[in-house]
Amino acid sequence: MENEPERPELAESCAAGIPYSLFTIMASQAFYSFTVVAFVVLTSILMLRQRLASSGQQPATKLHPLKSVPPEQLPKLIQSLLAELPGCVILQADAAAFQEAVDYSWAQQNREIIPACIVRPCNAQQLGKAVTILKLEHDRRSHAGASAAGFFTIRSGGANPGLGASTVQDGVVIDLSLFRDVTPAVDGSTVTVGTGAKWLDVYQALDKKGLTVMGGRSPPIGVGGLTLQGGISFYSPKFGFVCSNVVSYEVVLANGNVVVASASEHPELWRVLKGGSNNFGIVTRFTLRSMPSAPVWVGQMFAPAAFQQAKALKVFHDYVNHASSSQPGGFDENAAGPILSFVYVQSLPLQLIALHLVYTEAPDDKNWPVYWRATGFASLWSFYRSSEVQSHTSAVEHIGRSAPAGTRHMQATTTIRNHAETMKAAYDIFCHTTTKLRHVKGLLFPFTFQAILPAWMNKGHPNVLGLDGCTEPLIILNCSVTWAEAKDDELVRSTIRHTLERIDAAAAARQSDHPYRFMNYCMEFQRPYEGCGEENLKLMRETSQKYDPDGLFQRGLAGGFKLDITHKT
Repeated sequence: MENEPERPELAESCAAGIPYSLFTIMASQAFYSFTVVAFVVLTSILMLRQRLASSGQQPATKLHPLKSVPPEQLPKLIQSLLAELPGCVILQADAAAFQEAVDYSWAQQNREIIPACIVRPCNAQQLGKAVTILKLEHDRRSHAGASAAGFFTIRSGGANPGLGASTVQDGVVIDLSLFRDVTPAVDGSTVTVGTGAKWLDVYQALDKKGLTVMGGRSPPIGVGGLTLQGGISFYSPKFGFVCSNVVSYEVVLANGNVVVASASEHPELWRVLKGGSNNFGIVTRFTLRSMPSAPVWVGQMFAPAAFQQAKALKVFHDYVNHASSSQPGGFDENAAGPILSFVYVQSLPLQLIALHLVYTEAPDDKNWPVYWRATGFASLWSFYRSSEVQSHTSAVEHIGRSAPAGTRHMQATTTIRNHAETMKAAYDIFCHTTTKLRHVKGLLFPFTFQAILPAWMNKGHPNVLGLDGCTEPLIILNCSVTWAEAKDDELVRSTIRHTLERIDAAAAARQSDHPYRFMNYCMEFQRPYEGCGEENLKLMRETSQKYDPDGLFQRGLAGGFKLDITHKT
């Protein structure tokens, strides 16, 4: 029972690229047989265009009383920011503007962390002034013996659901949302992008110029976080990680100075920013490699997991083996990595398989490209599948959205080798986890498999991800969980953490574990730099001490993954 609607609108979806609205609609029905499931799903898909046309960010919910404090009673740090940056500081007293700024964070749990103020600079010079003031406060606290830990944070896109990833209770949030310019070079070879831009906005602006860039596969994701932590694109098989395609960075250092880091200027800083995140300064702009925009082919399919979960795992495993081999037709740089997800929908309860494929050199029609037809994915049975050629922007917009803004959401990750028994063990642990969480209201739980292939993992400029000596394929496993109520926060978070620990133990027992962690999916408790290798870690620590000798971004900055450097006090 297959169908190919001419153009299904799948606008709300999970972080791994699975249509969120599809599962939301399914969750609202009472399904007593598979026939009913298929019928309702297909009918619902055809109705999505109208229903989603007006959908978007959920309205803000004011959960905390905000403080109205006279300026002279504000802490000296905030008074200094107000004096040096008039018009850039949003105080709690300005309730409407402050609430709007707080709700810029995507995940609801981060909207409930209330800072003392939000600083929104308009340019690198204003940001430099803000950093200078923060550095003075950091030094004052350090010299006074007071804690300088985590009193400010940096927010670019605000989409990271990690708890406190880009906000801080009673501290200062540096909001980079005004750094969202998109400026192509005259010859079209590069594009300079502000760190606060969202990827969808970047793609839409470049469509008018006939260009595109390597970037995120989900519209809410901001440029800054994804690019500094690694980033995978539909074009990664051709060019590598997103971070390895950055030509230069504009950076505000801990002393407030603005520098450009490139292969010829501050080359060690240029190198460590390719995966080193926010440990060295605040990047305001990225100059990225660009390419002519062209249509891409996108295919999706959905099926009940109970019918063929074992086959789906085998197909994925066999595909990764073949794509990593030297056999004819194995690796194709136009084939974006397949995204295979097992999705548990609590309110059915039902587990589905979702498969997402992209081919960046689109065929003349919407039929499957020859490369994908030759894989086992084409033989998977499904109750729904779609296949269409569309722009890169449309592909991201329609099939790559994350859980809706304002929902409780988290994700966490680990990495294994392409080992069939370990994949099966990880899937079984996922199933056990869904049993433990089956009473969590509104639970939607995609467990996703994605591959990093040796043919592309080291393309582009050198980075500090630690994969330069890797000659085998790796599989990123991602838990991406959405739920409804705050009372379940701790249960969900602790359960997912334990799930990852069990998967890691199962992989280690089979000698199929791997230290690399895809930082873009890491939870705040994880330690991704442990997988970067001693040489890269040494380079990052030395560069941090050179450009930030007093540790402003190691101690004063809340959020992000640290390098465990001991600085002078």
